Amino acid sequence: MGLAGTAAAGVRSAVADLRLAPEENPVVAEMLAAVPAGAARIEDLVQRGPSAPVWHPLGGRACGWTEL
Repeated sequence: MGLAGTAAAGVRSAVADLRLAPEENPVVAEMLAAVPAGAARIEDLVQRGPSAPVWHPLGGRACGWTEL
């Protein structure tokens, strides 16, 4: 998920909301068990690139996309 125009605090809030999705929907929980997912600010992706530690996985801390 790309978060355009989102401040750092907004990213933390959005990721926190996304982390609740599996608890609310079993289908989402199944998908996330099979497919890694995360969010990053578009600005960070443009400035630093997709392999930089700009991704916020739904579990864990910021990482590059290959580490999701």
